[in-house]
Amino acid sequence: MTSRFQGVRDFESGREQRRSPRVDVMRRVNGVLAAVDTPILVHDLSRTGFAVVSRIIFSRGETLEFLLVADNGPEVRVTARAIHTRPFEGKPDLYLSGFEFVPGGVSGFVPHALLDRLIDAVKPPVSQF
Repeated sequence: MTSRFQGVRDFESGREQRRSPRVDVMRRVNGVLAAVDTPILVHDLSRTGFAVVSRIIFSRGETLEFLLVADNGPEVRVTARAIHTRPFEGKPDLYLSGFEFVPGGVSGFVPHALLDRLIDAVKPPVSQF
């Protein structure tokens, strides 16, 4: 059986199937679940989606509004659909949830230019050596 979303690891085969490389942004990007003003910890981020660590169990297919914020980057309001939620390894009260960006209800698009600026602001510098 194949997944409709090609942005996650296929756990059966172990193959990476993300459409865009993820940047580990732990502690460099903060997130807020906009509808209920609940803080979340952004685990990683790409142009096509992101993962969060939280106490919330998100339902697959659930579409929500998020505000992603970095100290040295833009604030980006995005709409995203839950792809998976699973227990966070070693922390029984926390969950790792993956989301894919979808066009926003108000704007009708995914703000890729702002997401690129946010990712560039938090991405570790590339070593020249």
